[in-house]
Amino acid sequence: MEKSINQRYVLTEPILPMLSGMLYSGKDLPLRRDVVFFVVESTDEAVKEAYIRKLREVAPLSDNRFLHILDVGMEPNYIFAVLKTFDGKPFIQELKGHRFTPEEAVSKVLELGKGLMDALEEGISGCSVHAANLWLSDDGQLKIINYWEKGTHAQRGAQGLGCLLYQILTRSESIPVSFDSMEPRLREALSSTSRVEQDLLIATLRRVWNDQETLASFMLVLQSLRQDTAVRQDPVWDRQVWDKKEPERVDKEEDPAEKEEEEQEAPPRRSLGRAGRKLLVGTAIACLGGAAAFVWLGKDHEEPSGRSASPTQTEHRAPVQPTHQTYDKPAGPEIVEASDPNQAEAEIVIVPNLIGLQNDTAGKQAIAAGLRFRFFMEVDEREEGTVFKQEPAAHTQVPKGTQITYWVSKGKQE
Repeated sequence: MEKSINQRYVLTEPILPMLSGMLYSGKDLPLRRDVVFFVVESTDEAVKEAYIRKLREVAPLSDNRFLHILDVGMEPNYIFAVLKTFDGKPFIQELKGHRFTPEEAVSKVLELGKGLMDALEEGISGCSVHAANLWLSDDGQLKIINYWEKGTHAQRGAQGLGCLLYQILTRSESIPVSFDSMEPRLREALSSTSRVEQDLLIATLRRVWNDQETLASFMLVLQSLRQDTAVRQDPVWDRQVWDKKEPERVDKEEDPAEKEEEEQEAPPRRSLGRAGRKLLVGTAIACLGGAAAFVWLGKDHEEPSGRSASPTQTEHRAPVQPTHQTYDKPAGPEIVEASDPNQAEAEIVIVPNLIGLQNDTAGKQAIAAGLRFRFFMEVDEREEGTVFKQEPAAHTQVPKGTQITYWVSKGKQE
């Protein structure tokens, strides 16, 4: 099949039926290049004009996680968008034939989420990230095909990314109607990971399904879950290592001036990139109308009974594995403080909302936002281990490195 358009383009063959149209392969004759066409049939002039306007509104987006719009136009019976082609194929065609590891799945969803965050800055939101609306390039990157039409609630934003992660892990072309029906398949797909990791990811996805995560907070969870070196050695976490390493270095004396020079010359490691930096200063919060709460979930990791917290100040470092401490004293605030010895930068960040989070989760969220933190344990009506008050208030703008204080419930006093 070949069909000429405007004496410039030639449609060669259909690739994939889409929700509102058809994807075709084709050629741009003057430029001698392969392209992809998104074609929507319609004879209603008003409908076609409105559709063309939508296409032109998003056409300036040049993020490489989207198929770029090169041209748009109308014919008597249809509208078309000319999209830049990439080596690869529609992701839905690859989904069942290839098994992705949990690490690969998380990494792909995280990268696509960065694209959504950057698109928000351009005023583009709500596009579907369902597997049927994605292109898989030969280098393994996912790209959104149609980003000018809104997806359903389960296909867009945090829930869309959560459902996509389920689709990749389970190689499923569809999404179940309830999370309870998803969990068994998720556990089977995650069988190569530890039970703790399974519980953490599944609990997080359940919160996403129940709209208890924003796109911003889910992105932070995915970043922490990804097991590649770039994330594990992110500089935000490097400055806050929990397990002290001094005993391993007692036989080696370092010149403080030399050490400072090495730290200054060390190149920054890759983190969330532009999307992450904008996330931490509140762009995503403003777009989504909610707090960028870093909700790190999973079962509480209880330590043996009888162990009580020290009343002295203890330095907390960036989480390798969250711990849960119990406090036996019924009254009198106990304080634990974490501080970053490095000089705070002048950059302005947004104070995250810690109210309602568990203690270890709140500390991670503070560190992820570039803040120092301390907390007090006090008797309160809230469930034990839950943050019930914080200063400064959520969404306040403060210099990076500012100390945030929050209060954690000991539970009701007997």
